Amino acid sequence: MKEDIDILAFGAHPDDVELSVGGTLLAARSRGQSVVIVDLTRGEMGTRGDAATRAREATAAAALLDVREREQLELSDCGVLLNEASRLRVIESIRRWRPRLVIAPDEEDLHPDHAWTGRLVREAAFLAGVAKLGTGKPHRPRGVLSAFMHHVREPDFVVDISAHFARKKEACLAYKSQFHDPASTEPATYIARPEFFTWWEARARTFGHAIGAEFGEGFLHRGPLRIDDPVALFAHPGRYPSTQAAT
Repeated sequence: MKEDIDILAFGAHPDDVELSVGGTLLAARSRGQSVVIVDLTRGEMGTRGDAATRAREATAAAALLDVREREQLELSDCGVLLNEASRLRVIESIRRWRPRLVIAPDEEDLHPDHAWTGRLVREAAFLAGVAKLGTGKPHRPRGVLSAFMHHVREPDFVVDISAHFARKKEACLAYKSQFHDPASTEPATYIARPEFFTWWEARARTFGHAIGAEFGEGFLHRGPLRIDDPVALFAHPGRYPSTQAAT
């Protein structure tokens, strides 16, 4: 059994975690918290590159994020489904790493693999605590967060990633085969367009603006969150950091 970790971040494909929550993971590492990434598929159905290329890129990106380990479950790309076999694979991963917090894609995302990964992980996080199910010592994470990929909804909270945004982008760009390259002869895709990172950065700036930061990452959480000190929660100045009152 491996020791308990702080964050276990799931993605349907290599690069999902970097694009969606790379800044939050870097912020966690800056606080000395432990992080592991789990990719459900190898990304073999990607239009550009191939599975071997993606694996090399994922290793380079994980090093930039300074995570403890990156795990590959080898489910089928474009074939992630909520079934017993897949759920057990995710349960085994949760029991192996015993995280305090789990992060997965939003269940309402455009890409079916992202959406199913979100639901698969949420159900597995609960069922990992059922002793008679599967193998390994039961473990139920304290929380499950949903992160945004294609679709963006009003977040329940935003993490300030201003100090880590440049490094997050560097980790994303480790996937060189995925993004714009004027010399590439591979087919054009949504994320390979030259303007993709302009939009991507604008989203991070929008989340950041909502909390008075330069860059942010938004998250969803099912149900209320416990707050012991609501005054401390509002210690930061928020959207109007340089004024005494909102105008």
